Amino acid sequence: MLFDFDGTLVDTEPYWMQGEIDLINSFGVPWTMEDARKLCGTSREYSLRVQLTQMAAHGVDVAALDVDRFYDQLCQEVVDAVTDRGLPWVPGARELLEDLKANRIPCAIVSNSPPQVLAAGLRHFPAGTIHAIIDGDMVAQGKPDPEGYQLAANLLGVAPDDCIVIEDSRTGVQAGLAAGAVVLKLPGQFPVPDAPGQVKLPGLEGVNLARLREIFAEVRPA
Repeated sequence: MLFDFDGTLVDTEPYWMQGEIDLINSFGVPWTMEDARKLCGTSREYSLRVQLTQMAAHGVDVAALDVDRFYDQLCQEVVDAVTDRGLPWVPGARELLEDLKANRIPCAIVSNSPPQVLAAGLRHFPAGTIHAIIDGDMVAQGKPDPEGYQLAANLLGVAPDDCIVIEDSRTGVQAGLAAGAVVLKLPGQFPVPDAPGQVKLPGLEGVNLARLREIFAEVRPA
């Protein structure tokens, strides 16, 4: 099992969006919840490019800006929110992780999120449920490139086409399908077109290993 992090197992995306608003507004630049929502599921590089373009358009000298420090400030906003307010679990996610653990199914997280944000969140995870973590700093190309999912499968000692990926974004779904996995798409910020190998689910409540095996067999019959 290969999981995205935000929007699939937990929902810290509101923390990210508010962090973007607070940080960018501190430069005197308008940035709204709708602006932030458009970046959900995208890579660090793409997000920064959009944010810096907006800041430059409103008079900020982005050439003089320490971009790494700027991004670290944004990450710290999210870490602080997780620490202060806790980890907002997607309904059914904890129960699914516990069921997979009980049945000795190896699980990995593949996320564009930076390592410090993942570390803050994973401190709240049930012990022994996650066996490999791929963060945004471990790959040359973020989603929709399949590199992260391919690397995760390799770390778990399995082939990507023997995996199920659970995602909520278009870029994540594209990455999982490009890696060769069966992809389960949860509701996200934006609709995702149907594609071969993709199954849409209304959520994770009631989803267990038995149901996952059924879905896999339907998509990938023997």
